[in-house]
Amino acid sequence: MKNPFIFYDENKKTEYIDHSCSINRVRLMKLPLYGIDDSIEGLRANEIISARIISEDVLATAQKLHVDVSDYSFRELPRLLSDEIMSEDVLRRRIATSLSAKYGNRLGLILLALRLGQEENRKIREDWNTEHWQYWANVKNVVLTGGLAGGLLGKRFKEQIHYIFDMAGEKPYNLSLFENSSYVGAMGCTHLVDDSHKTFAVLDMGQTNIKRCIVRKRSGELASITTLNTEPSMNMELKFEKSKANYDKALELHRYLLKVICDTCKNLDLADGERGEVIISIANYVIGGELNSHRGGYAKLHLLCEDYATLLSDELSSRMHRPYRVRLVHDGTAMALNFKGMEDTVCLSLGTAFGVGFPEIKLGFNN
Repeated sequence: MKNPFIFYDENKKTEYIDHSCSINRVRLMKLPLYGIDDSIEGLRANEIISARIISEDVLATAQKLHVDVSDYSFRELPRLLSDEIMSEDVLRRRIATSLSAKYGNRLGLILLALRLGQEENRKIREDWNTEHWQYWANVKNVVLTGGLAGGLLGKRFKEQIHYIFDMAGEKPYNLSLFENSSYVGAMGCTHLVDDSHKTFAVLDMGQTNIKRCIVRKRSGELASITTLNTEPSMNMELKFEKSKANYDKALELHRYLLKVICDTCKNLDLADGERGEVIISIANYVIGGELNSHRGGYAKLHLLCEDYATLLSDELSSRMHRPYRVRLVHDGTAMALNFKGMEDTVCLSLGTAFGVGFPEIKLGFNN
């Protein structure tokens, strides 16, 4: 089945995906099934389920039930749905059980809408044509990854998705969960190093956090992944205009990222003269080393130069006093690299927003 979301850039000799693949912009103008959660009709997918939306709901529900959840920070509240689903505390278990079912149902309704492609939902998505909706109708496998797909919460989501499809009398996608969902992007990036004996740095730059790892390959196999402290994502304002203020913000973000990358690379044990390797999964659509200028908080970096990967490579090499190569990968594509060889498959990341990746994509990088 031809994938209409994958394109090829002749100049950079690589396949890529762009914002047209986004699930966040799917709007449920008509629900595929009524009587489950009719309140979401007319909303976009990213208005129906996200880490922030779940956190707000957990907090509001806990306040109504007079449950103290101060042991979780606001951004950690979705984890309560997984931690407390088997809790001996009746009220905490009630919050976890009800909200995990609620958002599992919502996820099921989004996937069912993609499967059915009702006319009302097709019309509102103007950048998709019949080919795009047909692709989603024919997809066989969906892999759920990301922070919201881990642990017991991911398993509950899977159960509720099957429930929604059963209620609608539709055959569901073959669903699978990636156990180590929090580091799925970083682990996917490890597949991009062919050297049989290599130590390199991997960073996963999301909209909320930056995860960091030191990866070692020995005899062609993944020998170890050492995780470092997670750093917060900074300067994630969604401003895309070419203004002096936005350029200054981009420069501030760049300097912060360069510091985080340098601090990460100090943990590499490289031989004299050996080139350092850094692979970055980033929450932005990437073609080669070029970032999309209108998607997400990292888009403003496009104001600094066209090829941001080259800028990072040059400045990192200067700071570290040895040659470094930095490669950028769209975060959804990075997670999909874990599932190479799976046909008719979409990887769906659940977290700050929906992320999408396709295992069949072929990336090209110059040595």
